[in-house]
Amino acid sequence: MSYAVKAESVSKTYHISHKGRKVTSFREAVEQRLRRLQARLRLRALLPGEKEDLAGTEPYKALDDVSFEIAHGQNLAVIGQNGAGKSTLLKILSRITEPSTGRITIHGRISSLLEVGTGFHPELTGRENIFLNGTILGMPRGEIKKKFDEIVDFSEIEKFIDTPVKYYSSGMYVRLAFAVAAHLDPEILILDEVLAVGDLRFQQKCLQKMQYVQKEGRTIIFVSHNMQSVVQLCPQAILLEKGRIRCFGPTANAIKEYMGLPLLTETDNKLPDVMAVFQPDKQFGDACAELVEACVRDTAGNISATHAIDKPIYLEMRYRVFAPADRYLVPNFHIYNMENILIGVVNPANDIIESYGPGLYTATCQIPSHLLNDGVFRVMLALSSFQDYVIIHFSAPYALTFEVKDDLTDLSYRNGYMQSIPGLVRPQLQWTVERTT
Repeated sequence: MSYAVKAESVSKTYHISHKGRKVTSFREAVEQRLRRLQARLRLRALLPGEKEDLAGTEPYKALDDVSFEIAHGQNLAVIGQNGAGKSTLLKILSRITEPSTGRITIHGRISSLLEVGTGFHPELTGRENIFLNGTILGMPRGEIKKKFDEIVDFSEIEKFIDTPVKYYSSGMYVRLAFAVAAHLDPEILILDEVLAVGDLRFQQKCLQKMQYVQKEGRTIIFVSHNMQSVVQLCPQAILLEKGRIRCFGPTANAIKEYMGLPLLTETDNKLPDVMAVFQPDKQFGDACAELVEACVRDTAGNISATHAIDKPIYLEMRYRVFAPADRYLVPNFHIYNMENILIGVVNPANDIIESYGPGLYTATCQIPSHLLNDGVFRVMLALSSFQDYVIIHFSAPYALTFEVKDDLTDLSYRNGYMQSIPGLVRPQLQWTVERTT
């Protein structure tokens, strides 16, 4: 088949019970009786043939007419706010629960890691649970034995492998659960936000393993609130909102829709050049100064939203000063990553700032090569002044967007390491390595 997973008009309805609600007055008793009557009528229309004991419940659609298709070897992220239906979708894909309507078609062996405790028997040891999970996946005992040492080594809990897992910490549980899920050769790997339980080093180790699994042609479905991990791992994403698909396509599109930013218009996962230009359609400024335009340029002076990690990036801002100021006007750029974490605020040194008179000015800031790590960044533009207190003459949040790309084939600065390197920055610092004995 051309696809690994196909969802066709999948919906899931739960029933919220109101039977336990206490009645404290005659009025509340009448209102509750009317609500139950309305619920009974709705359920008869929606679910003919259901038992009458559902009449005291209220239907809640966790998923509503969800359809998509995932190709073999594709990594797909599922993002959205809490309660959007992400976990419900994964449980249906993992066959933990059935959809109320619609159909799921799956081609391949599935391994899932949805939440701490899923798939493990608390009374069994780590060793026994490895064999139990492998058996559930349909693997022969000899095949599980071949993978056993690799699983234990990856999980880093060899000392506790013969201890019942009910005594494991949540971190130990996740280490072993991920190691089992990733190493028992599933054709489709489903992972929920549970990875956030692990420490940062182990999270990065898991991401690297997922990248390796994907290169082997396996399919990964990944739910996370960590947008950097989503961008790093998945070229395609689904954005769920109130149980419905709001966006399905390139990950950058889905993230921008999720964060309320302008959508991409291209069909691939690259940022278009137009994101590297900002021309305000309304006035940004006050009586002293206003923003005219801004852009991101490459080393050749061309406007570009995509930049190699080993090349400098130039942030440029043009603004107009209307009247002489009695203080220094300081242009500054606020650089954020896609998770809205502030990387830093940059502004010129004191010796190049003048007391400006009226006129048009262009401020340019060079971001050195090998400073920012691989990823997507946003820039807020501002012009401020200070004399006893700060005055913001204009501020344009997230006016510019650019992407830093790392070349995994360039061996000149990686020392042979060909996986993604964690962190927000990647500066090339001065080093000395000397033999002292």
